Amino acid sequence: MSKEIKLMETKQYDDEIDLYELIEILVRHKWSIVLTTIFCTILSLGAALYVRSKTPNYLMKSILIQQDTYGLKGVNKINTDTILLQDKNVERILEIKPIKAEYLKNTPENLRTISSERKFLEDIITISKNDKNPNEISIKTKILADENSSKDVINTYIDILKEQDNLGDVIKKEKALKMTSLENSKEGLKKIQEEILEIFKKDSDLKSLKPEEKINYLNSKYPEIFLRKSDQEKYFNSYSNELVRLELIDNKLDIIKENTDIYLVKTQSKAKLILAVGIVMGLFLGIMVAFLKEFIDGYKRRYK
Repeated sequence: MSKEIKLMETKQYDDEIDLYELIEILVRHKWSIVLTTIFCTILSLGAALYVRSKTPNYLMKSILIQQDTYGLKGVNKINTDTILLQDKNVERILEIKPIKAEYLKNTPENLRTISSERKFLEDIITISKNDKNPNEISIKTKILADENSSKDVINTYIDILKEQDNLGDVIKKEKALKMTSLENSKEGLKKIQEEILEIFKKDSDLKSLKPEEKINYLNSKYPEIFLRKSDQEKYFNSYSNELVRLELIDNKLDIIKENTDIYLVKTQSKAKLILAVGIVMGLFLGIMVAFLKEFIDGYKRRYK
């Protein structure tokens, strides 16, 4: 009975994984692991550099578009998605010589139309919105010729967006209209005041009344003139308040704000991922090679 127990304990001990033994195997074959990892890293680095060379870099700049019509009519809605739908904007961006040269180089002469120009720009320019802040817009363009020409593309796009903003012009027109209306109300009040003075001169009954009695007398005997006076005062106050409001709006007209003067260069390739996977795979294969060599060495010892 005791022999059976000892055999079972021996078998159980043999089946257990000895961590120290595994570490010894890895240490014995450390150079195999290192060399295999280095080899795979070199291969993945070459693949990563190749992928990166075939993937264009991007230049990106963020802007804020905080637009409010403030209840005014005729204010343009700034829309970043319709810029390239207008032929004049396409031609304006292609006035940048290096970008135009890239278009001519990549487009056969018989296919050079406004549609192909638009398609070319749509391929190199990407507009995206920040999920956390819908007012933040990122303008991204491929670096085709050089960074300076790509900056010109972004700046031209931003300039076109700014030209869509007509809030300043609308406010200017509204101010002129409200100022004219205010002057008309002021002139109307002046005429009413002159009419009241004439009444004071002609109506002898007013002379014997006290000041507070005169107002009641005029209201009862000449209600129409005081009604007109009340309306004119209401209009005057309304136009005055509107002019103050327009002045406040006019002081914060920066609807499109550039967050920074910095242009971010982004590479949208999987080069880093390829390199990281290569290193991990190299380490894994190195460990596999170490255990394989240990197995072969053990088999040779048993065979001898």
